Amino acid sequence: MGSTSDALRISPQYSSREWLGLSIESQDHWQTAVKIVRDRLTGRFLKFADTCLPDQFSGFVVLALDCLLAETIEQFRAGITNGDGKSRKLITRFLSRKRFQPYFDEDARTHFFEDIRCGLLHQAEAKEMWLVKRGRSVMLEKVNDGRGFIIDVKKFHEAVRDSLEDYLEELADPEQGQLRENLWQKMNHISRIREERGLLYEPESNDELPTLT
Repeated sequence: MGSTSDALRISPQYSSREWLGLSIESQDHWQTAVKIVRDRLTGRFLKFADTCLPDQFSGFVVLALDCLLAETIEQFRAGITNGDGKSRKLITRFLSRKRFQPYFDEDARTHFFEDIRCGLLHQAEAKEMWLVKRGRSVMLEKVNDGRGFIIDVKKFHEAVRDSLEDYLEELADPEQGQLRENLWQKMNHISRIREERGLLYEPESNDELPTLT
């Protein structure tokens, strides 16, 4: 019988032990590493936002999940293992990437962090003059001389989804050495915590987790 930690998962389909069995030097293992990252970020965040999105009243929950995913991606990109006090920097950096331009300038990024990210996650409401809509011609509009914003939740979510694909594509590139090292640091940290928890908690059900080859 395997150890308790064998059954503690870091994503729906993969366990901590499987990640820790990978080598950063192996290109074949990198194909598996990208699959594990995709499974973690899709299986814990993206798929639930995708499921909720068709409901016309799901704007808040989709944006909240998108904020969690955005911050997580940026932590992975930078290899951050303790995000305390870094949320503003991570969210605004994420919104400066190509999928959110030209709509999210510095002012919009700051207001989004304060009024959407913090508003939804801390107060369960969009703060200040933000309106969440669908079917708009653009992702984000400034209104009332820049005092308010209208965000299209579907277009924003599509940009978050595309940003995840951009990141995974970069990870698949052997030339992205620093990005890969940062991911390895983050995922090793996650996996080792799961291993430690395996010494304390009962194992989760082991439903045909994949075996690395």
